[in-house]
Amino acid sequence: MKYRAVMICDFDNPVSMAYANIAKKTWDDVSNVEVELWQCYTPATEFKAPFSIPWGEYSSASKYKDVKHKITPTERCCLTSMFHWWKHIGDTGERVIILEHDAYVRNAKKVEMLVDQIPQHDMWCIGIAAECITLSPRVARFGMDKWLDKMQIIDAGPMAELFTLIHDWGNYCSKAHNRLTPKITTWPTGHSKNLLGRHVITTVADGKLLNQGKKGLQNAPVTQCYCPGKNTIIHHKQKGGIHYKDDTYNQMEILENLDYE
Repeated sequence: MKYRAVMICDFDNPVSMAYANIAKKTWDDVSNVEVELWQCYTPATEFKAPFSIPWGEYSSASKYKDVKHKITPTERCCLTSMFHWWKHIGDTGERVIILEHDAYVRNAKKVEMLVDQIPQHDMWCIGIAAECITLSPRVARFGMDKWLDKMQIIDAGPMAELFTLIHDWGNYCSKAHNRLTPKITTWPTGHSKNLLGRHVITTVADGKLLNQGKKGLQNAPVTQCYCPGKNTIIHHKQKGGIHYKDDTYNQMEILENLDYE
């Protein structure tokens, strides 16, 4: 089976397109994935989204725990673009792989192997963060019920919201009357270890094991390509800035140049 992948990028942003053009080429050797570029939402087009996200005003992300950070229009659009495809999976049942514009393949054979395992997963995230993700239609529908029907607040980034979602899903499945069996979650481990954890999430303890990589796979086959200093988002001046260190650089594909007009 060949999966459709959408690479979220901004056609009007030369930095975004430079990353997308580099990253997309690395998927050519992945035989069971077909990648297409997709125009993200921007602050000018966010209103066109066919859904209304229940936004919180201030971010609950851990990097802002000591600073009251108001969620910016650009941050909203990053999540809105992801949310568009989460909803698509729930509405259509099509398991689209969602890629960020810098999703860079380091090991094509391992990606192919993990792509073949997608049907076994409720959550499948094989990068070092949120750059390569898909979720099962039932979890996508569960998320839409949580966010759009029950109007539970969204106040963090895509990765944090999905991690919370999979825990909520596991808790829901663990109730005896639901008679639902959760499937595997594959997820990047914490603390910049460049490892993937794998677990079936039904308890908080399972989530800790996943985050620690107690059961999992060595080395994420997808990473982020990055040219130092060439960013598409202006980060909060006090918190949330990009302060990459040696361990972070070791995970990423560092580019010497990012040519764009």
